[in-house]
Amino acid sequence: MKTHSLLCIFILLFLFIVTDKVKSQNNNDWCSWTGVTVNYRINPSLRFMSKAEVRANNNLSSFERFFINAGVGYRVLPKWELRGVFAYHRRTTVSKGNFNAYRYHIGSEATWEKGDFKIHWRERFQHTFALNDDEKIIRSRLKFDYNIPSTILMPYFAIEAFNDIESDNFFKADRVRYTPGLRMKFSSMYSMALFYCRQDDGAKKSNIAGVEVFINI
Repeated sequence: MKTHSLLCIFILLFLFIVTDKVKSQNNNDWCSWTGVTVNYRINPSLRFMSKAEVRANNNLSSFERFFINAGVGYRVLPKWELRGVFAYHRRTTVSKGNFNAYRYHIGSEATWEKGDFKIHWRERFQHTFALNDDEKIIRSRLKFDYNIPSTILMPYFAIEAFNDIESDNFFKADRVRYTPGLRMKFSSMYSMALFYCRQDDGAKKSNIAGVEVFINI
């Protein structure tokens, strides 16, 4: 039990040091993401899912977007789920002002599990429409998490690459996200995750502090 407590303290200290360091870098944008995800299990194979999230940027000084989505996940195998989601976005940028955007994505996630350790591999095709423009992206994410025995804590790390399928450099990731975090499971219905995300867009770097609440019905 002492080992688990020391591990959790180390993880939290690491997240604090990293976020404090990148926050002090003036050439990087500091952002926040705050979201709620709801999962409703219809039967062992089928679930309904929805997420709402608010994002701020410019060192937390301005609203960047609000979005809400809804979709379904279908488990074709015990460790493999197919997903389809549609989303509405309300966004704000300096060049475009306030505008609406719409997005759908389809994909799947496979999970490998060994004891309290899990590996998740997710592939997603994402199509976004906004102001007579559209964007088609392939997102590939690999996530590792560990459920610390006899605790409510699950530290995790994810890396995700974004590839524009209409770009000449399709196999060169236009955006990469590195996300360490800590999820806390309070009950079978409620859990919460605290995370830091380092987003690399090439010339631009963003540092994101996030909170997400999960409700499983």
